[in-house]
Amino acid sequence: MNHFYKCSNSTWHSLAMVLKKSRLLWLLLILHLLAIDLFAQTEILNRQISIQTNEISLKEALRELEQKAGCSFVLSRSLLKNKDKVRLDYTNIPLHSILQDIFGIEKSQLVLKGNKVHILGRPTSNSSILEANQVPKGLQDSSKTPLKELLIDQVVVTGQYRPQSINQSIYRVEVIDKHIIENMAVSNVAELLKQQINIDVENQSGIGRSKIRVLGLNSQYSKILMDNIPIAGDENMGSNVDLSTISMDDVERVEIVRGAMGVEYGANAIAGVINIITKRRANKKTDLSIDITEETVAKEYNMRLYEEAKGRHIQRLNLSHNFSKKLSIGGALSRDHFAGYWGEMDGSTFNQDWKRDRQGNYSSRGYEWSPKTSYNGNAYVSFFTSKFSIFYKANYFQSDLTNHRRMVYEGFLLRDENFKVALGINDYYRNKRYNHHFSARGDIWKNAYFSIDGSYQLNGLLHKRRGINLANNSEINPGNGLPKTTNLVPNDWMEHYQSKGFYSRGTFLKPVLSGKLNINLGYEIDETTADQGYTLAFLDIPLMTPQQHTLTNGGAWLSAEWNVTPRITIRPGFRANFSSVYKVRSNESLTTRLKINEHNDLRLIIGTSTRFPNFHEMYMQFVDPVHEYRGNPNLRPEYGQTAELAWSHQREVGDNMYLQASLSSMFQNIKDRIVNIVYPSEREGVLTGLNTFTNENKYRGLANQIEAKLLSSKFHLKLAGSIVGYRGTDEASENDYQHFLINSQLNAQATYNLPFNFRAALFYRYVGKQPQYVFLPKKLPTGPSLEVTEGYYKILAETDPYHNLDFNLAKSFYNKKLDVRVGIRNIFGVTDITYVMVDPPEHIIDRELNPIRLYYGHTYFLKLSYNL
Repeated sequence: MNHFYKCSNSTWHSLAMVLKKSRLLWLLLILHLLAIDLFAQTEILNRQISIQTNEISLKEALRELEQKAGCSFVLSRSLLKNKDKVRLDYTNIPLHSILQDIFGIEKSQLVLKGNKVHILGRPTSNSSILEANQVPKGLQDSSKTPLKELLIDQVVVTGQYRPQSINQSIYRVEVIDKHIIENMAVSNVAELLKQQINIDVENQSGIGRSKIRVLGLNSQYSKILMDNIPIAGDENMGSNVDLSTISMDDVERVEIVRGAMGVEYGANAIAGVINIITKRRANKKTDLSIDITEETVAKEYNMRLYEEAKGRHIQRLNLSHNFSKKLSIGGALSRDHFAGYWGEMDGSTFNQDWKRDRQGNYSSRGYEWSPKTSYNGNAYVSFFTSKFSIFYKANYFQSDLTNHRRMVYEGFLLRDENFKVALGINDYYRNKRYNHHFSARGDIWKNAYFSIDGSYQLNGLLHKRRGINLANNSEINPGNGLPKTTNLVPNDWMEHYQSKGFYSRGTFLKPVLSGKLNINLGYEIDETTADQGYTLAFLDIPLMTPQQHTLTNGGAWLSAEWNVTPRITIRPGFRANFSSVYKVRSNESLTTRLKINEHNDLRLIIGTSTRFPNFHEMYMQFVDPVHEYRGNPNLRPEYGQTAELAWSHQREVGDNMYLQASLSSMFQNIKDRIVNIVYPSEREGVLTGLNTFTNENKYRGLANQIEAKLLSSKFHLKLAGSIVGYRGTDEASENDYQHFLINSQLNAQATYNLPFNFRAALFYRYVGKQPQYVFLPKKLPTGPSLEVTEGYYKILAETDPYHNLDFNLAKSFYNKKLDVRVGIRNIFGVTDITYVMVDPPEHIIDRELNPIRLYYGHTYFLKLSYNL
């Protein structure tokens, strides 16, 4: 065959070519360095302080430091809580080092504004909104309050050289903070992201999996991180991740950056990154919480066990302890038992009254959504000083799901017992994932900063098939086989897929000129071994020859953040991506932030990223006399580009009330998209043709988004809307679309503190019609308004729009130790949406395509939380 693409075998030659093409970038960087003012002013935070005191209160110590440093401090009273008296004994020590030592924070949490040093603390576990009276007198700037410090100047890490306030970030970072997480009362990350605009969660109810689409692109184009480290997906690190396997046990916040982030995060970050940040310290000396959630599944609920169980039952335990202000340990355990959604089905316990199909066979066995039980456990230990921190975390997850096939086979002969039974067939799926993560970071030589992370992970899905004697729901001896009409055989645990590997990432940040220019160097290495089992099937018959391959990918990058003026910041970046399979690929970025005035910022963000072919696309193989399925190891990586222009606004609009608003427009372009293609086979007798993959398609997208937040100590209101246009889908190319197809979305979130310590939360989302084109062979009869395109009729298909609304009410008791929350999810009862052809050929009777599973109707829940 001549359709395969050939790649260069000389990695070093390719690297030389990339660097040669980048001479202009290096020249511009040198010119920028020469243009910088070499006489930067000494910052207040670097002033050398000598001070000795007896044991005094922290408040008194801060006043002493104010006099010594000639500045004033702005901070929240929560930073003064649980602090013992301190003794100051420092000689010629920078002010920032003293403050870091006192509070156990990082330098990035000290923000200098004029003559005032803002000390940004970590939000408490109960709320990200603090009352105005929590600011100690004498330390409060009358123009600022803790509300603004925590919501506008909250610390973020995604896309940053080191943790810093979101207000100083050069990227546009969206944050789902602890306040929203607690008010949504969800169990996993998939459920959390369902309420985020332009993020769609696709559920596979039969095998219990949930994956996302971001800005219309599937889960292979978004990188999912936990604490800045990619999570092991189906076949590689960071993409195609089942988000239902990520528990909310110890999640502090989720940070989202949209658009290509190839320089910072490497391959498969074309649509952006989602970074899940977990807990690293107890908020008090000891944190202990026990959560119990009981939830209906649509109208189904009971407290029974085994096959008769209905509803959803969740238990969670969190424990963390600070041995000192430097050393902390913690862990969490949870169990999530989803008893399945019966719907129109009859469950798994056989009954003579079960429904029959037209042929008289029982056909209602099982569930519309398969039952699933998940277990999650994690533990961490962290050590912090003013200049250095280390962190280790271990996580283990396992879920067990049973898919009950609908058909019942009456009169099946058990050969070992010479006895006939009514037989059912069960498919068992077991998902396992574990993760070890080590992290170290801190200040080193001459104000430089380093970070290094290492992770070893495994993620896999196992499958087992058994025949079930429906008289007592017991497994039959596998030696009896299964009905011949099914063409199936029993099997023990077999590998559906698995990925395991080592990942490491490191950065070195060096301020070249204080307050003016920072240079950042970084590396990334990922060695992943993936096993592909029988993921390809035809009429439930496995067609996949198991494959195992190891890929090594890596990258090195250089970027610089230059404060051209107090209002203009520029960050150019360049990355070289290495691979054991592909030649060197480069990514470039250029990000600019213009501070128009105190209230308005303008950002221009240009970035690129690649998507490497996955294992299935490269190595899938099944060949027999009538089938020929082959991967293509010579595929090229896809290449994506994004450009975003974003305006943001923030101001105080009333007493302890703040407004945040943003408007953004992003353009996406992807070339060399990988698609499945069928060629005539060179082998005689092959009925399927040669099924393989090739780089053929293109994609273009345009996303416009507007957002407004109104924040106060009593309420938190957010409104957002978007209009997204796209040309191309997973199967169709941009060339097949003469114009952009449009989808609109709206989002609203509101939390309110009511009298008598009640709290209300409301989450609303509207998704408009989702259009796409369907392509049918030209030989079909012609309809009145069909357009013929290269041998195919192009037919528009659309979904109906839908609304989703969640509401809950909470109240605390016993000095806020017991929290009770009741609510209803999916008030409008949305279930599935289906693409329906618009004006298809007249002979087509079934105009509906495969449905998209969203929800199983409205549900009610009760959550009890006990905190010590």
